[in-house]
Amino acid sequence: MNNQKIPLTLAITGHRDPRPADWEILSASVRNIFRFLQQHYPHTPLQLLSPLADGADRLVAQAALAEKVQLIVPLPMPQTLFESDFDADSQKEFQALLEQASQIFTLPLVAGNTEENIANHGHHRTQQYGLGGAYVARHSHILIALWDGVDLGKIAGTAEIVKFKRTGNMKGLAVDYQPPTSSLDSPDMGPICQVVTPRAQTKQPAFAVGDIRILLPHSQDSDNLEDLLSDELAMIELFNQDVKRYANHAKVQKTTESTQKNLIPPKLWQDLPNLVPGFQNLLGVYGSANSLAKHFQTRIKHLSFTVLMMAFAMVGFYGWYANIDHNRPLTLGIYAVLFIGALLIVSWVKWRRYHHKALDYRALAEGLRIQIFWHLSGLKYSVSDYYLRKQRQELAWIRSSIRALNVYDWVTNQQTPDVVRNRWVLSETGWFTKTAKQKKQSSQRLNWTIKGLFGIGIVCMVGLWIDHVFGMWLWNYSILQTHPVWHNLLILLIALFPAAGALLHHYLETMAFAEEAKQYKRMAHLFKRADQQLQSQPQSAETDQLSPEQQLLFELGKEALAENGDWVLLHRKPPLRVPI
Repeated sequence: MNNQKIPLTLAITGHRDPRPADWEILSASVRNIFRFLQQHYPHTPLQLLSPLADGADRLVAQAALAEKVQLIVPLPMPQTLFESDFDADSQKEFQALLEQASQIFTLPLVAGNTEENIANHGHHRTQQYGLGGAYVARHSHILIALWDGVDLGKIAGTAEIVKFKRTGNMKGLAVDYQPPTSSLDSPDMGPICQVVTPRAQTKQPAFAVGDIRILLPHSQDSDNLEDLLSDELAMIELFNQDVKRYANHAKVQKTTESTQKNLIPPKLWQDLPNLVPGFQNLLGVYGSANSLAKHFQTRIKHLSFTVLMMAFAMVGFYGWYANIDHNRPLTLGIYAVLFIGALLIVSWVKWRRYHHKALDYRALAEGLRIQIFWHLSGLKYSVSDYYLRKQRQELAWIRSSIRALNVYDWVTNQQTPDVVRNRWVLSETGWFTKTAKQKKQSSQRLNWTIKGLFGIGIVCMVGLWIDHVFGMWLWNYSILQTHPVWHNLLILLIALFPAAGALLHHYLETMAFAEEAKQYKRMAHLFKRADQQLQSQPQSAETDQLSPEQQLLFELGKEALAENGDWVLLHRKPPLRVPI
């Protein structure tokens, strides 16, 4: 079940030469950070990104392992070259920590770098260290910095990594590795937890050794660990709590497994236990997000219809009491019971956040689906850089979750065009085409029903008017007025049928069938055109540049992400209400 949960990802940057005498104090402070997060987010697994350089990297890695935190090692360069920085004792320590890591991978070389020119210390090797620091900072929810607070202005130094986490900018980092955001966007990065750490050759820092400082965006500082807590992390905890809650729910788990099987080919599914944990986690969270979204969406739909029917019954019972049998208070009592029942349902839905969960989990699942297919296309882009920009603050947890799950490109040079075409392009073409037709038909049926209900109400009203006008003119009396029960019943129906039509109209507007039909029709056309272009593209030779097929799938993914964002906006209406 853990591979269906979103991890809270921490990363470490810091000095390579902390004073040996401070090691125990620093370790205690770091372990306190882990315990604090585990206490406040008990359903969320913690993982640490540490390249395992000398000093701070290893101190925090050891503290993490002691607190049962998963260790992930992104090496900034091939291991043999990286180990050349270590003496014999350091190499043994490095190997011992590697053996306890759950994942180990090597970051790509910066453009222009080769294994030859990074073998010796210099600009090219420093670039690789800078990439490693930027990578762990960008892929973490919280950056732990064992730092004295002094900015020495060094490329790839601790101060630069801290600056990158706060602002998204870093001296000496190639443009290709900068976050691809608009200049008007605030950085999507997260807090820094500084543990005051003097270097061996520098003076005593302003704060005591081991003191914890929380560095937030816009130069805000704090010494309170509570400032690490955020709505973003609370939403991740809520998702993981739901994963655990529904772990034994047969229908949800069946949907989870079928969703995963339908996404990837049978051979890849059979090999899943042998694949790297990163991909298992990516696929696991996708499956759970998709099944939970369906579960809550179904609940919202059923409860919405239930409340509408209760509202209709309330109109009926009140009308019966007011027009037909006002001597019996039972009908008024039933009205009150229905009203209270509807309020309780609405309050329950709001308290359990069904509406927001259905939308957010669907947005998470769709983002992960595209991320998986980008990987299978050989694309190394992160969905989180292109997703939900219009909801940048409200749904930041979804982007950070995808980034935390997508810790590295699990398929080196993976290109499976047939899988991507069959499981994504053709599958989405068929789904959008079928669903657009269904939504349009549902909208048309409901519109005709609404018109019919209002029409019946008008017919009843005209009938009553004819009886009053022509009855008095022809016979000097109204036929219906001589039968009070039928007269009052007709008055009730005149109110009841339009009320039913109004309630159905409210349901139609809430479900947005017509708008979805138009949106899905456009996406069906887009995926169909993409498939035609994929078939017409000649097979490309492997190069460092994107092939025409990859460029097409990249653009298609961005369009699908935009459509998902628009879908969230379309349905981001107030939660279920009593529509009276």
